[in-house]
Amino acid sequence: MDDKLITVLTFTYPHELVIIRGRLESEGIECFVQDELTVQVSPFYSNAIGGIKLQVRESDYQKAVEILKAEGYIMETSQSAASSKFMDDFNKFTSSIPFLGKFQLEIRLLIILAILAAIAVIIAYFAMSPDASYPINQLQ
Repeated sequence: MDDKLITVLTFTYPHELVIIRGRLESEGIECFVQDELTVQVSPFYSNAIGGIKLQVRESDYQKAVEILKAEGYIMETSQSAASSKFMDDFNKFTSSIPFLGKFQLEIRLLIILAILAAIAVIIAYFAMSPDASYPINQLQ
């Protein structure tokens, strides 16, 4: 078989994949694990290399995903209505601003957050700096 391998799930630690791998193999799905030994030797590398990857053949991918969804290991990709509504409203608001409208939604969000952070820093700086009109040496 010349099927390519597709990553179904990623894990931070090796013990997290044992049950899921066993469940898929019990259904006849051949599993492959990438970067497991690297994480066993140096657990702190897990995040740097993207975790331990549980992979299946491309022909078994849909069946594996269905099993993992049924078992609750993979959640549906629907976002909560509140966060989606916020992003929709934010998109409508910022797309009408001439300079920001040409950027992607995520970049617009970062730009707005950076501007708000800069304003907060400026306000904090001036609120904490001594008043220049008040003479310090009048207490003598």
